[in-house]
Amino acid sequence: MSNFLGKILADRYILLEKIGDGGMSLVYKARCQTLDRYVAIKILRPEFTTDNDFIMKFKRESQSAASLSHPNIVGIYDVGEQDGIYYIVMEYVNGKTLKDYIKQKGKLQYEETLNIINQIALALDCAHKKGIVHRDIKPHNILITEDKIVKVTDFGIARASSSMTMTNTGTVMGSVHYFSPEQARGGFTDHRTDIYSLGVVMYEMLTGKLPYDAESPVTVALKHIEATLDEPIQVDASIPKAVNDIVVKSMQKDMTKRYQNVKELIQDINKAKENPHLNFIFSDKDDQFTRVIPIDDIDRALNQKGIRNNKNNEYTKKKRNKIKLAVLIMTLVITVSVLSYFAYEKLYIVGEVQVPKIIGLSENEAKNLLEQNKLNLVIDGTQSSQEPEGVILSCYPNEGEKVKENATIKVIVSSGPKKVAVPDLRNIDLELAKTTLASYKLELGNIDYKSSDNVSKGLIIEHYPSQNEMVLEGTKIDVVISTGPEKKMIQMPVLIGSDLETAKRKLEKMKLVLGDIIYDTNVNYVDGVVINQDINPGDEIPEGTVINITVNKLDNEENTQGNQ
Repeated sequence: MSNFLGKILADRYILLEKIGDGGMSLVYKARCQTLDRYVAIKILRPEFTTDNDFIMKFKRESQSAASLSHPNIVGIYDVGEQDGIYYIVMEYVNGKTLKDYIKQKGKLQYEETLNIINQIALALDCAHKKGIVHRDIKPHNILITEDKIVKVTDFGIARASSSMTMTNTGTVMGSVHYFSPEQARGGFTDHRTDIYSLGVVMYEMLTGKLPYDAESPVTVALKHIEATLDEPIQVDASIPKAVNDIVVKSMQKDMTKRYQNVKELIQDINKAKENPHLNFIFSDKDDQFTRVIPIDDIDRALNQKGIRNNKNNEYTKKKRNKIKLAVLIMTLVITVSVLSYFAYEKLYIVGEVQVPKIIGLSENEAKNLLEQNKLNLVIDGTQSSQEPEGVILSCYPNEGEKVKENATIKVIVSSGPKKVAVPDLRNIDLELAKTTLASYKLELGNIDYKSSDNVSKGLIIEHYPSQNEMVLEGTKIDVVISTGPEKKMIQMPVLIGSDLETAKRKLEKMKLVLGDIIYDTNVNYVDGVVINQDINPGDEIPEGTVINITVNKLDNEENTQGNQ
């Protein structure tokens, strides 16, 4: 792998240095010679390049992830292959991983934790709306810039690996300390899996510890399935109740008891920011690579634990006889049921249909189209969006997937654009204003300039709409930038005939600046007086103008004659 340094991919990307080393890939800093900018290039390890099904999935999912455009998601620019090297070209982020940041600080204050988790949640919300589930959320896949902007990475590679592993190889893939219980079982996963993993990340940020740890990956996976969670507040009593409850709800083992979408999580984060003492509960190993765990290992461990194979050797002989009788009855029932099933299947064979394209359609249009394809529509929730109210944002199963006739297609429907409060942009510069607006999903509008005696040059004096006004996401905010104090207009004084010191005092009094002094000879004036000025007396000029003058300099003979 060391010979990758200096290698050029696609005749444009030159690999400069290795900046990351993971279980599935190596990451290099590179320069794009076409656009003259730095990029990050992720190269798959050789063991993942021999499976054609995986490679096809990897390309497809990476291209899908490339469609994600969000300030908190690392952008994907290109996907390619050269000489058996499969790579992804991504946005280069000058920062550190959240894992390194946690190591550096030990643990984070709850205010900073909420801010970081909120940005991650916004990134996931964008992905989930497009039907993309990350499935490997962990602090190693989250980058933080020097400006504390959060960037989530690895959408394409995580999705491709997750699908390949669970459906083709009989193993469970992911970073075991951040697994959801359903991932640990090798079962069905959806967007709620990301919410669980995000809860684990939040737990680690608040406490500096992982919620579940053990010597072997299988044991850690088992703990995700069955162990009781030590709540963050039990580890650190200073953690506010509302913040603790967000973690606990996110990490519910039952998917139906978690936040059902990221929007719900974001709402509670905002509430916790306002009042961290609310009650929301209703009646790594360091540098760990993504691991592959055989499902058989988990099954065996579960059976040994008694989760999947409960044995009781304390039954009496009488109870055993009753069990034998019950088993006999059950056998007869199952036999009849199986025969009935095959008879039913021969009479009523349920066909398969493909989920049609319904994203972007109105609810009624989607319902009619699904009914034409012998499918049913169920609204699984709403989310704010730039799309008009009632438009389908995402669906599960996804478009193009094959399902049984009469299957139910769950959809997320747009509730229309969300309103946000305009942040206070006064007394900050334009670059910081752009970043602030982006975090509120607002845009920079028109830029005007005017003088100000109170606001420093280059800072924002005012903006429209003003701070705290409620506007739709995507609204453009116009700003007015200070050019500094206004300069008054004055009349240019007469300097000709004045000696140099007098001329200086006149300029200072009028708030003008003395510039170059040129010496020349004019026998009509005495030595040392101003004989010329570059701006005519009486001209209107602004305060602070630089004035250049010429001073008379006579030699000794001319000076003597002049005195006679």
